[in-house]
Amino acid sequence: MWLLVVGAVALALVVWWRRYSTHFSRRGIPSTTPLPVVGNMLDLMLRKTSMADTLTRLYRKFEPHPYAGVYITFPFVMVRDPELIRAITVKDFDHFTDHMEFFSLDKADTLSQRMLMTLKGKEWHSMRATLSPAFTTMKMKNMFTLMTDIARQSSDYLAKKSAEHQGSSGDENILTLEMKDFFTRVANDIIATTAFGVKVDSLAEPDNTFYRMGRDLTNMGATVVTGFMLFPKLMQLLGISFFDRKAMEFFKSTVYDTIRTREKHGIVRPDVIHLLMQARRGELVSEEGTKDGIAGTKDRSLSDKDVAAQAIAFFFAGFESIATLLTFCSYLLATHEDVQQRLQEEVDELMQKSGGQPSYEQVMGCQYLDMVLSETLRIYVPGTALDRVCARPYQLPATADGPGAWLYPGDVIWVPVHAIHRDPSHYPEPDRFDPERFSPENKHLIKPFTYFPFGSGPRFCIGQRFALMEAKVVLVHLLSKVSLQVVKKTPVPLKIEPSSVTIAIQGGAWLGIRRRLAS
Repeated sequence: MWLLVVGAVALALVVWWRRYSTHFSRRGIPSTTPLPVVGNMLDLMLRKTSMADTLTRLYRKFEPHPYAGVYITFPFVMVRDPELIRAITVKDFDHFTDHMEFFSLDKADTLSQRMLMTLKGKEWHSMRATLSPAFTTMKMKNMFTLMTDIARQSSDYLAKKSAEHQGSSGDENILTLEMKDFFTRVANDIIATTAFGVKVDSLAEPDNTFYRMGRDLTNMGATVVTGFMLFPKLMQLLGISFFDRKAMEFFKSTVYDTIRTREKHGIVRPDVIHLLMQARRGELVSEEGTKDGIAGTKDRSLSDKDVAAQAIAFFFAGFESIATLLTFCSYLLATHEDVQQRLQEEVDELMQKSGGQPSYEQVMGCQYLDMVLSETLRIYVPGTALDRVCARPYQLPATADGPGAWLYPGDVIWVPVHAIHRDPSHYPEPDRFDPERFSPENKHLIKPFTYFPFGSGPRFCIGQRFALMEAKVVLVHLLSKVSLQVVKKTPVPLKIEPSSVTIAIQGGAWLGIRRRLAS
């Protein structure tokens, strides 16, 4: 009896494995034979390489195919061709409206189910249309002063700390700082004031409750993230939460208390909570065309839970990614003194013209600053891949190897953004930091759909304007007060940390901070 059972199980596994491992070859999609459990991600699972480097290796392996099959614990189609990316994310978006299920499978957390990034189909469209008017240029402009206050606070802190070191001897002559920690605190304080209406100073008070809860919310840990990526159903069965439940409860209570206080006392503040409250009352109407083509609506009514979910999602999306962008940008400026000097000349001119108080228009009009950030996002984009799920049958274009393969409902598409940004056929010498690629004279040479740090199509990042404004405001005030330089602890050359959930610098982003004499 036991021999029959074991034999039946073994046969079932053999049949399943044969079907699984030939998933793509049976469809005529180029692929590599996977390993059991880990698919094509052995080095990633062993933490020898990062997700960004793993996808880049696979991307280059399948050249020149426009698409190829890759395995994690599930099969997905890696899309390499810019025209196919245009079709999937824009032209034929109605076939690929949703993200794959990830932490949305955490059914115990009802707040995460209401976040814009996890909603699907009509629910997503309705929520996106309701929220879009809250993230227009004019609405973001109203938060500029709040961001500026934190940017000044952080730059004054660095200038003061660096001044304490100058005049000392040897290595103590310069302040050495781990920039990821610094920018994480700055991003925390900016989102606290702009999204939650809470004023904190995480540099002067490094262990404040808001910062600790923010770290708990975003520090899911590699094991949890890998578990949800590879075995989402199992994580759900085990009752493991993607987000820290205590942190979620803290932010939900903060939002609820803020709503009640503002409604009771008629408080109006130019921040995200106010905009979400306006959206809940149906008072938001888009004053400009939206990039995603989704107009605002007064038909969608938001509950307090919806408001809390979007505020938390805003924090989750912005906390880590903006800190990562600023960290890599500061590293690149320190290791490219000529770029930093030119950028500081632009900043100094801006400060002189504005009397040290540049306006929104002046900051956003800094051409070289925009070039530097654009090139930073090309080389070290925080989001290494875009994902989409096929909603109904879709035929991929024919290739030299045969007729176009078919995708079916539930099939997953991944667009390896980091790998495409580093493709030498799109960007010559892709590892070279060269802001001139994005100069007014050159940026038109960039091939469409080979640069998308904030996504592409209707599901592009709704907080793009906010993120860029924050990065620019922080850098303007920072570089007006201090200079960044390489020190002994600076990891040169830069390597990506293989065990990090997001893209990070191996060994830490240690830089020297020197107060500028002119400041």
